[in-house]
Amino acid sequence: MDLSRYPEILRELIDKAAEPVAAKLQVSAEQAREAVFQVCEIIRKDWAGENLYLPKGLAHDINKRDLEMYEAFNGTNHSQLGKRFNLTTRQVYERIALVSVAEFKRRQPRLFEE
Repeated sequence: MDLSRYPEILRELIDKAAEPVAAKLQVSAEQAREAVFQVCEIIRKDWAGENLYLPKGLAHDINKRDLEMYEAFNGTNHSQLGKRFNLTTRQVYERIALVSVAEFKRRQPRLFEE
């Protein structure tokens, strides 16, 4: 597949995404490049010329991190978790409390709708 005239940003996406796709789907590098190319074609055809904003997705990362921290929490390891996740002990307390409330709400249905 000759991508010499393909948009640079989409070529970069193919280059960066092909390896993890190949590993995850257990396919050859060429099959992964073709799959990512097909996704890039959808992006190019549907959104070409648009002024796109790609969010960093920090909330997604934080949620993943906070859930991982919550699962590793044993009730007394705030400072160890702070070191592990590069947060202050106070931030660990806050994150654990937020996830705890969210988990409670997820498990405990409301009696009355608001």
